[in-house]
Amino acid sequence: MAHFILLICLSFLLETVLGSMTVSLSNTGPAVLGSSISFTATVSNYDGSTQLKYVFWDDAEPQHRDAFIQTSNVTKWNVQYGKDDYEAGEYAVKVNVKKRIIFDLYVDVGTAVNTFNLTSALSGKMLLSQNNTERENSFVAVNKTVTHRIILSENDLEFLKKNTSSVITYWFVDCMYVDNSADFSFNYTYGDVMGNHHIDALVVANHDPLPPLVTTTTTTTAAPTTTTTTTTPKSPNSTIPTTTTEKSKPINETVTVLKSTNGTDLVHKLAKRAISNKTKFKGNHTITLPKNFICKNSNVPIGPHETYGHFQATIGVREPISTPLNITGLNWLQHGDLMNLQVKFSGSPPFDYCAEYKLGQYNITGNETCPNTARTETNHFPLLHYFSDTDLHTVVVIVKNDLGKVVSRATVNIYKAKVHAQLSVIVVPVVFCLVAVTLVIFGVAYYQQSSRYTVEVADFDFGQQSNFDYKTFTERLRDSFKNAFNFGRQDDTDPLTPNTRYDSMT
Repeated sequence: MAHFILLICLSFLLETVLGSMTVSLSNTGPAVLGSSISFTATVSNYDGSTQLKYVFWDDAEPQHRDAFIQTSNVTKWNVQYGKDDYEAGEYAVKVNVKKRIIFDLYVDVGTAVNTFNLTSALSGKMLLSQNNTERENSFVAVNKTVTHRIILSENDLEFLKKNTSSVITYWFVDCMYVDNSADFSFNYTYGDVMGNHHIDALVVANHDPLPPLVTTTTTTTAAPTTTTTTTTPKSPNSTIPTTTTEKSKPINETVTVLKSTNGTDLVHKLAKRAISNKTKFKGNHTITLPKNFICKNSNVPIGPHETYGHFQATIGVREPISTPLNITGLNWLQHGDLMNLQVKFSGSPPFDYCAEYKLGQYNITGNETCPNTARTETNHFPLLHYFSDTDLHTVVVIVKNDLGKVVSRATVNIYKAKVHAQLSVIVVPVVFCLVAVTLVIFGVAYYQQSSRYTVEVADFDFGQQSNFDYKTFTERLRDSFKNAFNFGRQDDTDPLTPNTRYDSMT
């Protein structure tokens, strides 16, 4: 029972000490053979109250193993993998972290595993830039200088700085040799719109030590002049000439010649090595490539004293969108009218476009985006929109292609006009209404006059002939007006209608 209680207390103590600590492991790989890789172990949720013990080891052969004791929650382990001792491939590294409890008693915090790659070739990527701006994709603008640059990994770059005597990059466009550089960069201008080009860059790093500088001193010394005195028996009549020549001082000339041991220029030393393919080089030189180097192939050669890197890219040449966009159409619209703008531009298709409508005046920043876009192959498109209010609006138009995007704007004013009715719309109906009222009045009056003073009696004498005078419509209308205006007056002189009898009204 006592042991059980002790185990419970110990478990509780360990849980309290360790808490929720976790271990993670990362590395700076991949790395070329011969370089170093840095492994970083990190312990999270560590309070720094006591020491930690880090134990690292890998599965390479020969194996690396190391241990560190410190209070920091981050520890780095640097390992160098020699080119002659290891092969390219994937390896694993582990770290075990322990926390000190008391004296030399440590308990496990956790273990982490991480994999890394050792490569036979340099690692990195090829970047493209125009106008000092890095391209986001593999498309470049026509007739503008493109800077191609090889960016090596930090491990490989540090390795080259410490272990190489010279590094040369050979550049190929569509498998045709173009140029070489010592700074991993290459400038080229593409002039064919909608063309595609394959770019190869072969980096050759030489590990041979730099050849010593040989100083050749040539001393030229003038031969000394010897004075010879000849004594001849004196003749009585002869004069003995005496010739004395002064000894000349030596003339020393020193000539210093700087050259490599093999007598070749260092810049072109790598370019002149044995090759299978030869192409023309600047200045009447020729370059040679390794026998197993093939353009557009991912394989790179392996040499005992050199390290290679092969980088490729496929570049598309396009025409950028003209700026600003040409936006035409009516920008003063009466309320209720439909906006109809035409957008035109130049550039290489396809194009993705959209429009945003801002209330009031809006200044574009160039960073505008649209959630939904439409695609077109033509370099023009219409914009139709209805504004429900009467105000100033800004239409922001965004057009993109493979090279980038262009943002332009147009302002649209919506106004509301006062509508005035035309004079004819009012006058004509009023006039006709007055005429109709007048006719009704006269018709009613005429009817009342006829029904009040006249009584028509039928005459059944069918033997008499009735004679009626023919009257036109105008004459009948005139008689009707005449009878209406003579309402209430009796005229005995009026002729009576034949076959009509008037009886007195009682």
